[in-house]
Amino acid sequence: MSLSLLLTSIGIFFVTDTDDLIVLLLLWLAAKNRRQSRAIIIGQHLGIITLIIASWLISRGMLHFNVAHWTHWLGLVPFILGVTGLINWWPARHNQTLPPQLARVVSLPLVWSLTLGNGGDNLSIYIPFFTGLTAVDFSGVFLIFMALVALWLFVSHRLARSTAAAAFFARFGAWLSPLLFIIVGLVILF
Repeated sequence: MSLSLLLTSIGIFFVTDTDDLIVLLLLWLAAKNRRQSRAIIIGQHLGIITLIIASWLISRGMLHFNVAHWTHWLGLVPFILGVTGLINWWPARHNQTLPPQLARVVSLPLVWSLTLGNGGDNLSIYIPFFTGLTAVDFSGVFLIFMALVALWLFVSHRLARSTAAAAFFARFGAWLSPLLFIIVGLVILF
């Protein structure tokens, strides 16, 4: 694996999964025992694996049907999501309260479904990225993503113990994530 592919993979992961950090933070705050903590770890991994496999399969289909040259239009998805996120953030920008903890019991199906629901935007970035990868490169990217999921779980768990960090993400995460999506969308488009 080349250095540029390694750095691109890391960058794509951080851009697409910044919003997961907030969700994971809330999940860690809601977890009450070891079983629920295991559900967070396993559910997050399974959710990301599901998104990666779906993106890989769609990218292979795009190559098979010779429509891979249209993948740059998928950049509209993160761009629109980012613009919408900033528009939604603007009226509530002065609200600096922490988001409420999850009311439901933390479980594997809940974490998996939250990861999928929150990661739908990942597809618009993963698919064009994966169309340019060989099977060997994809394997390397997959391993990098799994290592970064573990890092994200560790960081979010640590942040859940820090009220200052939780307040930071509650205050700046609402506009930082949409801004990153706008940038990624523009990079994919152009």
